[in-house]
Amino acid sequence: MPIEPVFEKLSAKEKAGEVVCRVKVECKTDVPATSVEKVLNNNAGAFTVLSGVSDGRAEFVCRATFFICFAVADGIRKCECGAEIKDSLLSDGIKEGDEIRLIWNVEKTEIDLSGLKMTAVAHITVKGEIYRKKEYAALTGGEKVFCDLKPIKTVKSYGTVSSTYIAEEEFDLNYPVAEVLSHKAEACITAAQCGVGTVICDGEIYLTEILLQSGDKNDIIRENRVIPFRAEAECEDAMPQLSATCSAFIKSVKTDVSVDEEKNISTVSVSVAVGFTGEAYSVAEETVAVDAFNSEKELTLVKTRAATYAESAPACSFVKISGRAAVEDLESARAICAAGEKIEILSATKKDNALNIVGALTVNGLFAGEDGTVFARKSEVPFETAVPCDADGEVGVSVAIKSATVKLITFTETECEAEAVFSVYAKNTFFAEVISEIEEGEPKQLPEAAASVFIPLAGEGLWELAKRLNVCPESLVSTNPELQFPLTGKERIVVYRQK
Repeated sequence: MPIEPVFEKLSAKEKAGEVVCRVKVECKTDVPATSVEKVLNNNAGAFTVLSGVSDGRAEFVCRATFFICFAVADGIRKCECGAEIKDSLLSDGIKEGDEIRLIWNVEKTEIDLSGLKMTAVAHITVKGEIYRKKEYAALTGGEKVFCDLKPIKTVKSYGTVSSTYIAEEEFDLNYPVAEVLSHKAEACITAAQCGVGTVICDGEIYLTEILLQSGDKNDIIRENRVIPFRAEAECEDAMPQLSATCSAFIKSVKTDVSVDEEKNISTVSVSVAVGFTGEAYSVAEETVAVDAFNSEKELTLVKTRAATYAESAPACSFVKISGRAAVEDLESARAICAAGEKIEILSATKKDNALNIVGALTVNGLFAGEDGTVFARKSEVPFETAVPCDADGEVGVSVAIKSATVKLITFTETECEAEAVFSVYAKNTFFAEVISEIEEGEPKQLPEAAASVFIPLAGEGLWELAKRLNVCPESLVSTNPELQFPLTGKERIVVYRQK
């Protein structure tokens, strides 16, 4: 009589690889290049949107926005512009139907004054992480087949969703504002969870406004604000008991200022569009066979190595980074404020329950000369810090900057400080080898004796012994109830056979 194995279909989302490309986004402004005496600051933000996936190609649109602060003959001006390009990630590892997660980083920005008009340029690295849904068969039991059943971890995704959340903030200032010279925002996820039919993302927006004060002072003032937000996206199968992971990015920032001339105060209204992506998932245990045999026939087992992937919600750590940097040409100058800052993570190494992060803090500082002329200088400070990390296996880390300052220590040295928020998340991959197919072979040569006595191997377990003796594990235990596993090697084991 042939065996009748039972297979169950298990589904998984595997990480199938990564691919990286670099894009250049240019935006020509209406500002005559000859009118610009010097560029004081250039804040560039970017985001990418996937537009299509086919074999070997993932198409995307990359949009960059620039907020440029520059000096002209009669003062300081600002300019805001944006541009987008279409490009593709190319790789044989991309298959139609894959899920591509885009991660981007503005590596460098520059201002080109060689043409008739001032042109802003952003050099952006776009990385695509490739995820693939896969179904595989796993042996779970059956007739005439003895199975070694073990639990394995699997990840089930209930859907990836995206949405845009508009965060609004209004605050008063006790001085009149003449101009918004620059603004930028960064998003940080503080929690991710599932509701009934929704994925919920909690976070904070770190807003920076560089403002020019009107009146006799005409000072440049930096304002920092923290805007909390809660964004939700519909996910039909999401339930509160499920886990969730989220990522967020800034799509746009809009600032309006109204001034009360009589009271010499200002009201600043800010609207920030936050794009976010969330996923609902669960990690469960499935009981499957990792080994099998038949007492009458030889079996060939076809095994499949299955992997399932899931990211945890991030854990945030607030760290102050500070240090001194060498600069030039600051004699008789005074520091005004930090107008642009960036943290580059060079390495992140896990040790014990901490993640050791090495990187560099770059601060674009605004300074005023003895005659009141405003100019910019960059300072770079290397740093090393450790943040809590209790995740097993591979981890990822991202960083947002809450605020930054620059101080003049001497005419050749500055002190920079930034409040950084590091988000650490576990990149969990669960591996398992399952039996996906069984092929029946030749009949086994069975012993003719009605009963046999065996001496086991030291350390042998029930499954190993039963397979070696070609006996059902349950029958072996019932006829030798005194056995305690693992065995010492001194026992005597009786096997009975029906004749």
